[in-house]
Amino acid sequence: MRRILVVLVIVLTGGLLATPSAQAGNWEETLLDPPPARIEPGVTYTFGYWILQHGSYPYMGGDLGPTALVATEANGERVEFPGTASKTDGHYSAEVLFPRKGTWTISSQHQVIMTDQLVATVTVPGAVKIAPSEMTARAPYRWGAVRPSFPPSAPGAQEAAPGGVPAVSEPSTTAQDVAPKSQASVDKPAKTLPWTLIVLGGLATIGLAVWLGRRYARANR
Repeated sequence: MRRILVVLVIVLTGGLLATPSAQAGNWEETLLDPPPARIEPGVTYTFGYWILQHGSYPYMGGDLGPTALVATEANGERVEFPGTASKTDGHYSAEVLFPRKGTWTISSQHQVIMTDQLVATVTVPGAVKIAPSEMTARAPYRWGAVRPSFPPSAPGAQEAAPGGVPAVSEPSTTAQDVAPKSQASVDKPAKTLPWTLIVLGGLATIGLAVWLGRRYARANR
């Protein structure tokens, strides 16, 4: 019985500690700058791209570290294109070369937050098709003259940034020029259950376990 109680306490404690970080939403959306009109195999192109935490602003947790675009062919072959950070926060560029004809899926890569696995599809030779956004709402952020090109939302999109406002397909002062980067409300965590309810639920679980243990002990005397 003691083992059961110990396991319950460990599981409950782990759940309490994991709740804030899990619900904070450490994910990003990668957005391409307007790409070349046509892509040929064996030709080098420069792809500009943005990595936006919660699809809304540059990463707020410090250094995002090395980033890259990754092209994956239908047969599973992957080609990585390392990114170079620009002077504008959240913006990078990569030298991209598709080694042969085919259909390639572009994703992002880094080691900090959840990456974007569908940035665009590229038909070689042919055009780059930027994936529609899964965002329905973006958090406010004050962009300067250099800003992302936001794609339209996909049908059935469900993602919304904490503290988000209606998503836009073009730069808009109402959607993006509201809060500066230093404003704390830019990166509000997602809503979570009140700690009081979580603690009371945990105490109730432990109390139930103790009661069951005593009942079990009495029944087996």
